[in-house]
Amino acid sequence: MVRSNTISAMKANRLFWLGRYEERVYMTLHLLRQCYDKMIDGNTADYEEFWSRLDCSGAYSTPEDFRMGMLYDEHNPNSIMSEMNYAKDNAILLREDITSETLSFIEMSIAHMKACKDKSETNITALQPITDWGLAFWGSVFQRLHNQKIIDLIVIGRNIEYIDMLIRFDYPFERIRHAYEEIKSYGKDMTRIFDTMIEAQLDSLFTSENYDPLNMDYKNKVLKYINQLVIV
Repeated sequence: MVRSNTISAMKANRLFWLGRYEERVYMTLHLLRQCYDKMIDGNTADYEEFWSRLDCSGAYSTPEDFRMGMLYDEHNPNSIMSEMNYAKDNAILLREDITSETLSFIEMSIAHMKACKDKSETNITALQPITDWGLAFWGSVFQRLHNQKIIDLIVIGRNIEYIDMLIRFDYPFERIRHAYEEIKSYGKDMTRIFDTMIEAQLDSLFTSENYDPLNMDYKNKVLKYINQLVIV
């Protein structure tokens, strides 16, 4: 149960990033599954494209290094393990606001990840419980939390991350349009949550006529703006 409806700037920032990291875990697992399928079919260099789309410096030298690294490498900020640890760091400090039950789904995911790492497990299907617990995390957010501002901040973070990943991997416009509209819906009752100049830029860029993820100038511009939209 939330003790107060007042949310400090620091807490707002942590709620926003909790939503982002939880969504990043889910989306990274989803995209890795697609990448693994291609590699199994013989496209062993596909991991290089996956890595480049995440805008990372350097790359893993072999497909096996890639599989282990993207799952368990805690020195790689884009690995599943790192993303879950970032989510946990925020969630622990928000325990009283998000409830211990909500936090527990992150803790169970990390415990499962560590067990898989000990077995050097690279079969993506073995990580299905993490996806399930991620969905349970979001169910707990909507069912157990009673401060709408807290829910709004977490969900806005979730959708910012979702749009970021969709753009990086050239998803169709309708998916992005829906997520962008949801961000605005959850932020409509929050004072000064959006940078109005950035919002105006995104309004003009996120139209069916202008959406062009294959244009690198366009892609870089929308990635820059979507990550600057929320002021927390």
